[in-house]
Amino acid sequence: MIRALIVSIGIALCPIATHAEGLDEVTVADRFSNFEHLLHRAGFTNLQKSYALVVGVSDFDQFQDLPTQNDPTRVRDYLINEAGFDYVHILTEEKVTKARLEELMIDEFRPLIGPSDRFLFYWSGHGETLEVGGGEMGFLPLAQSKKEAFSTMVAMSDLTRWNRFIQAHQVLYLLDSCFSGLAGGAPQSDLAEITREQLSGPGRHMITAGRVNEQTIAVDDLGGSIFTHALLKGLRGAADTRNGLGADGLIAVGELQSYIGQEVGRLRGVYNWQKTITPQIRDLSGSDGAFFFPLPASFPPDDVDDRADADSTVIPQGGDPDILQLQQALADLGYDPGPTDGQLGFATRLALSAFQTDNALERTGDADDATLIAILKALAPSPQIDAPPAQPYPVQTPDRGPEMVRIDAATFTMGRNDAAPEEGPAVDVTLDPFLIATTETSMALFNEYVVDEGLDFVSQKVEADPTCYAWTDDGRLRRTAFAYNQLQNTPEDHPVACVNLEDIQGFLAWLNAGNDGAPYRLPTEAEFEYLLGGLPDLSAAQCVAVNAADSASVFRWRNQSCDDGNAWVSPVGFYPADQFGLYDMRGNLWEWVSDCWHPTHNDTSPTPPCKTGTVKGASFDDPPKNLAATVRQPVAASRRQTNIGFRVARDAR
Repeated sequence: MIRALIVSIGIALCPIATHAEGLDEVTVADRFSNFEHLLHRAGFTNLQKSYALVVGVSDFDQFQDLPTQNDPTRVRDYLINEAGFDYVHILTEEKVTKARLEELMIDEFRPLIGPSDRFLFYWSGHGETLEVGGGEMGFLPLAQSKKEAFSTMVAMSDLTRWNRFIQAHQVLYLLDSCFSGLAGGAPQSDLAEITREQLSGPGRHMITAGRVNEQTIAVDDLGGSIFTHALLKGLRGAADTRNGLGADGLIAVGELQSYIGQEVGRLRGVYNWQKTITPQIRDLSGSDGAFFFPLPASFPPDDVDDRADADSTVIPQGGDPDILQLQQALADLGYDPGPTDGQLGFATRLALSAFQTDNALERTGDADDATLIAILKALAPSPQIDAPPAQPYPVQTPDRGPEMVRIDAATFTMGRNDAAPEEGPAVDVTLDPFLIATTETSMALFNEYVVDEGLDFVSQKVEADPTCYAWTDDGRLRRTAFAYNQLQNTPEDHPVACVNLEDIQGFLAWLNAGNDGAPYRLPTEAEFEYLLGGLPDLSAAQCVAVNAADSASVFRWRNQSCDDGNAWVSPVGFYPADQFGLYDMRGNLWEWVSDCWHPTHNDTSPTPPCKTGTVKGASFDDPPKNLAATVRQPVAASRRQTNIGFRVARDAR
């Protein structure tokens, strides 16, 4: 057996009696502010979200401890803050077990990742190699793994098996460890010379820190391993000169491996490490394309809307996407705004003046709040709705349920074909009449349930890990808050949040106890989308009617031209009701619906009970585009967040 170690230079390692507890948490970034937006800005319109699992073990029972405990968080922070990844799960130290890794790869990432998405797996730790039958098998020791006890480690065969569950367009494994028995083989072509046109093809590759008989090193004054140091330096731009195209603002996996090899070689000389270290690249699937990283500074600024479909007009640099939406809305209403160029020019002002005259508004030719609200009203109901919206007439239930509105039967088109894959395809849906609560479930009503059922929401004895994902001061969503402390401190006039699907089932059972009418339930996704309608995203009007990420919030994707009156969650019913008599269907909190998550509307296979649920409507922390009726998000059914709540519905009898 040949053993490959990662050794430390310039640091004294002392025995540690107990393991560092480690991290097991998700960071979810804004849907449109990150990788999808960056890819579209770079000209790659066939790729969507980017997901990552970042794993690190530095504290071991029987292997030498490593000064690499910060490497996983360095990689996580780079992926979220610089590379624009949408969803990063970090797992470190004693939290890393084979069972947990299998759960994440199969149960968390498998249903989340679609065929147009990308997935990155990073591992930091030791590597071990076992010679078997003339061949070599690679293993990754865990914190409590025993030397020579390979069954206590993660095998390369485990990783290749989990890889089959990830149906992503592009996949990259970065293993800061050295061993052999690698999956796949040497790439058939020079990935450093791949053309821009080839990049967006399917690709599945692996880069490791070294070969079986090599030791890679960690250096304390670099903050961790030289592999991860070179990796991050290369991704921040240093690797963008390694292909035939020169510096093109795109770092392909071949460029990255080439740069890492050169930088690691340079650092070997700096730290007088005499042994060779040769980072390796492998092709796992006969790939046509290659995982790549766009450099944000190389493409147009974020305020340029380049997510236009084939039928829309591209806005010149400096154009305003809100003005483009205004121009399209005016055209839909029969007013000629001139070229749809995102510029508030003479023709657009003339169209605005004509609209203002026709609607008894002050003739200013400007897109003031009153004019935008009138445009919203003129466009509602959405053209996709075949039946007229019901006139709101509240239904006060005789039991302890909330005030509800009856919605008449309707047929409408759910989803769209010109947006992200998970928003389509467009399908015709017929709804039976139903009732739905006028507001999100309030803390006052939820507290009645807590008191009646005698639930202990104060001492956290209800379950082993009653945590909730909450926003930190630096604008990150972290599992840092006790859910029941959050509930206890929520004012009664605010919507309840930090509840998962299991919590909601308990609440529904309480509502239905002794109820003679139709059972209370969550609204279906189709019901919720119908009620959202298709109102356009006009930011100034949203400042009046919707609680989203505005100028007073801490989020970097906030709408800085808008102040909606609430930087965080608002009380229920704070904003005006919509045409159905409902409050906060858009914004304030994402809301759970009854449907399990399916990647597209074509997939209607039953999956009860849900391991991954669906939320709609966006929240106080979202940009305007997330407020669109067709936007939908997957969330683990067990997950609690401060920006997810719910309202109840029931069949109409």
